[in-house]
Amino acid sequence: MEWYGNPRHGVSMAAVATVGTQLALPVLLPDDALFKTFESGPNQELLSALTALTGESVAQTSVYFWGGRGRGKTHLLHAVCAAAGHTHLQVMYIPLADFSDPMHISLLQGLDEYDLICLDDIDAVTQSREWCVALFELYNRVSDSGKGRLVISASVSPLALPCALPDLRSRLQATTSFQLHKLDDEGRMRALQTHAAQRGLQLEPEVAQFIVQRVSRDMHQLMAILNQLDKASMAQQRRLTVPFAKQTLSI
Repeated sequence: MEWYGNPRHGVSMAAVATVGTQLALPVLLPDDALFKTFESGPNQELLSALTALTGESVAQTSVYFWGGRGRGKTHLLHAVCAAAGHTHLQVMYIPLADFSDPMHISLLQGLDEYDLICLDDIDAVTQSREWCVALFELYNRVSDSGKGRLVISASVSPLALPCALPDLRSRLQATTSFQLHKLDDEGRMRALQTHAAQRGLQLEPEVAQFIVQRVSRDMHQLMAILNQLDKASMAQQRRLTVPFAKQTLSI
């Protein structure tokens, strides 16, 4: 885990992070939320577009992607932050669902100074005209800067986005957009095994299959289950087997 700290913009409460030499308000970014730990499945085109945005030169400067709960939107934005940090880009990440009250609009001030801005869950604030005006102005400043890059996540497509400002809706609809598709069972199993390997655990295919098919297909729950099994395995010094998983999960 990595902490990024040091208040900016006079805001006392925020889950905002930067990667690079300029730091921001405290936030905990998971160190396993990387491009290499994201199981792309049918989302390779999106993954390629986001990876390209973290390079030194880019063909496109903004990406909007959407999908349901548990598909990896926040994982991908954290991965963008991590990858951009390695190329020495100044990055800002803001989870808008945590700060939907208009009192937090000041978080957007000065963001056009950054090389790359990640806005998570934009649909959490777009029914507020105040937020929409501030986001529209930010979008224009980033475009006018000639260097800024913008990555936006939402639960719905730009066409379906409830938005209190038509100008902002038009901007978002003109942005390169991708749907983040859910994984099938094989993809979920690979994702589990990848995250287990990142922790130094060996998760055999039959154990991953058991967890996915018998316990949960929700990725948030699957990661929580993996964390539970990891702790139990370490505490009891036991391998991750199907019987051990049944015992630990009380199945």
